[in-house]
Amino acid sequence: MSIFLDANESGKAENTASSPKRSRNAIGVRGLVVILLLIPSIAAAVRWWPNPESNSEGVDFAHRFKGGSLIISGGGRLPPEIRQRFVELAGGASARIVVIPAFAADEKQQAELRDVWRPFGVTSIRVLQVDSREVADRPEFSEPIKAATGVWLSGGQQEWLATRYAGSKVESELQQLVKRGGVIGGSSAGAAVMSRVMIEQGLDTATMGTGLDLFPGAVIDQHFLKRSRLNRLLRVLETQPTLIGFGIDEGTALVVQVPKGRLGVLGDSYVMVCVPHTEKGEPRYEAMKRGDQIDLDALRSGTARVSSPQSLENWLSEE
Repeated sequence: MSIFLDANESGKAENTASSPKRSRNAIGVRGLVVILLLIPSIAAAVRWWPNPESNSEGVDFAHRFKGGSLIISGGGRLPPEIRQRFVELAGGASARIVVIPAFAADEKQQAELRDVWRPFGVTSIRVLQVDSREVADRPEFSEPIKAATGVWLSGGQQEWLATRYAGSKVESELQQLVKRGGVIGGSSAGAAVMSRVMIEQGLDTATMGTGLDLFPGAVIDQHFLKRSRLNRLLRVLETQPTLIGFGIDEGTALVVQVPKGRLGVLGDSYVMVCVPHTEKGEPRYEAMKRGDQIDLDALRSGTARVSSPQSLENWLSEE
């Protein structure tokens, strides 16, 4: 039995979850509720997936997700695989990474934000921080993003990021980074801010804000199972029925290949997907785990299933 420690980016730990297989069919809302109730207790005792370093599933991650990607993490302590995949998409040892804190980072904290990437072989790491929106809109401030191959948005407060960067020159340069094939990652607050319709805070009822328009057509909630945020996300979707809701648990990441709308999951727990209205006119709910993949169009269709890693080799051979 493996017990994972869940921690924020400063390293404070809590127990977390991973879990066994679930049905690959779309599930009803009652089934979703049951899964959400059962997953934490099951997952705390079981880590079912093979070691990612073994590559036993035979899936070429970079082949499938390169070319403009997001790695959206639900917070907590991130398994090394998530950062490793981010670095791979950013260019490996030659990656040029910019870290944008979601808080006022002092010199010591900035050094810690850089140091977390050094074990992955990255040497070009810069922390980009600003005190005001006015400075963020200056062309020279966003110059490091133009040279970057990957940008990471840290945990902290999504309002901090949104107030300074939403609609700014920085947001525009982040969008350009994805268009030229780079990768943007973020955890906790850095995940929530990636969608234009942004959840700021709130328990069962969310306070909404305006985030970065990096993942159009989506709304993101994080710490999802750990903090029981299903009701909060569903209530947001009641007022935003054209969006797809992604509830990302701690220690887990949703991967998005933006140009082709490909979705995948990394990490120890689940990404819960809520589609208020599919093309069939019905809602759809999916619990996606590590290795599962589907495309956005397939999600909206209401008929295509989530694919397991075993079937991905067939997809790759067709490309």
